[in-house]
Parts: sequence; structure tokens; C-alpha cells
Amino acid sequence: MKFLAKRLREVIFLFISLPITLILFAAVLIGFNSTTFLPISIIVFLFMLTLMEKIAKFEIFRSNKILGTDFKTVEDWYENPFFSWEGAKERIISIRAWMTVSYIFIAFGWSIFSFVLVVFGVSGILLLIMTFGIVTLSAFSRSFEFIDNGDYFKGNISYDSNLQIFRLELGDDLTSNAISWSFPSYWYLIVGVGAIAISLWVIPRNARAMAQMTEGLLSGSYLPRIQLELSKRFGEKQKKVSEREVRDAIDRESLQGQLSDLSQREKEILALMAQGKSNAGIAKVLYLTEGSVEKHISNILSKLGLPVEENSHRRVLAVLKYLGIVPRNGSMSE
Repeated sequence: MKFLAKRLREVIFLFISLPITLILFAAVLIGFNSTTFLPISIIVFLFMLTLMEKIAKFEIFRSNKILGTDFKTVEDWYENPFFSWEGAKERIISIRAWMTVSYIFIAFGWSIFSFVLVVFGVSGILLLIMTFGIVTLSAFSRSFEFIDNGDYFKGNISYDSNLQIFRLELGDDLTSNAISWSFPSYWYLIVGVGAIAISLWVIPRNARAMAQMTEGLLSGSYLPRIQLELSKRFGEKQKKVSEREVRDAIDRESLQGQLSDLSQREKEILALMAQGKSNAGIAKVLYLTEGSVEKHISNILSKLGLPVEENSHRRVLAVLKYLGIVPRNGSMSE
């Protein structure tokens, strides 16, 4: 009983998704394609983005109510008033708003497939009902004809309720052909069972997929992943640090007090460390032994109050951060 109740909820959810997403899809298209006076178009566009919060809440509520999910609703997407520069900018760059727009476009296409799937399953049930004679149609006979540029074409469709046979006749005054099919046929039984079986297998997966999309795009479980991807693609370019920048930073008067304890040789080594040079590389540049370089680096970190780390990369980042010129994501260039 629980199985059937769950399948029924999924069917209802998928069946009503098409008209709902159709309305939402049309609203988004209007918001994007408004061709009226420019200021009005901008207001309509911003209103559409503002409306995304309400749409997200409605779709989460619909999923929770019908499918029994427990997706969280995020409140107060926007902090600034609608009619303000900050409010407009906040709505345009809102990731949640654009995630909802994406949901509407994806859900609309998905709902068309879901609707066809539900109709396919219901048709299978009706076919079985009629095959077993649980429900029968009343007998009828309808004739039709077409005349096109002198060509004449006629036909007749009929149903015999006693034999449960459909008959379709097509042709003209000289020739005609007929197609008949009987509901008690085993072929219709197989088709009906197959349609129901396929629907029962696909509908739960389809409903779960839409629910996951609701949770990911509307409730926000995809948000951290999307933010990370956007940061990688459109974040600030990584800053490259040259030896001149390091030397200039060391020589700045604001840092003299912090670096006054370093010897000239230690400052040179610090500049080479900032370029990402290894101990061997520093030794080669300054004609020192690696042992001497290690000793100097230990002194530098000690004088700067930085802990000695086994990982030289982290050590260089710590020094650069102390100097105030640390690059994003710890990027360095030679």
C-alpha cells in the first residue's frame, strides 16, 4: 500500500510539473525579452530576478508537500531595496537567482518528458482495463471525407462493443483498405503490461532527479560547488611576484622596523626565497653551500617570528604574507 501511495505522489508531482514550469518558463522569457522602453525593461528584468526567491520557495514547498522531502528554504536573499543601485547590482550578481533561472529552464524540458511518461503509464493502465473488459466503450461509427483539388478521400472509424474491435477504413469510391484491432488480443495485454512496467521503473527515478535538482539549485546544496567553479574561472588573476617586488618591499620604510634585525645576506636570501628558489637554487645564485643557506633561512624565520616548516613552499608563503605581498592561492614565479 505504501508503495502505491508513493508512486501516486510521484505521478501527481510529475503530472502537475508541466503546467507549472510552463508558466514559470513563459515568465522568465518575458523578463529576458522585454522590448518596451529601456527603463521599464530594466525594471521588469530586475523584478524577474527578485521573483526567483518566491519561485524557489514555492518549488521547495511543492516538493516537500507532495514527495515528502525535507528541503530547507533560504530566507532573505537580498539585503538592499529594489529601487537602489546596490539592490540592482545585488540581484544581477545573485548566484541563487541565476541558479533558479537555470532550474526553470531545465525543469521545463524535464517536465515535458515526465508528462509524456505519466501519460504513457496511464495509457497502459487503460489498455489493460479495456483488454480485460473491466471498462468498455459504447459502440459507435463515424465517417469522414476530404476533398482537396479534386481528389476525394473518405474513411470510417467504428467500434463494436460486443466484440471489442476497432475498425478503421480508408480509401475512395474505387478502392479501400481497412485496419482492425481487438482489445482482447494478447498483444495489447503485453503492450499494456510493458507500458506500466516501464513507467513504474522510470517514474521514481525521474521524480528523484527532479527532487535532487530542487534541492541542489533551489535549496542551495550546489551553491558551494558553483561558487568554487566560478572563483576558478572568473576570479582575480594570480599575482606573480618578482625579485624586484620583494626587494622593494624589504626596502620600504614601513618594513624597516620589522626587518632591521636581518643581515644583508639574509635579505638577499629572503628575496630569492620569495621567488620560490629552492635551497640548492639559492646556494647556486649566492655561491654558498646548502648547509649555509639552511642556517640562514632558519635565522630569518626565527628573527621574523615565523615557525620553521619542513615544507619550503609553506615557508615562503609565510614570509610573503608577513611582507604583505602574498599572492592569491600562494602563486609564485621565478
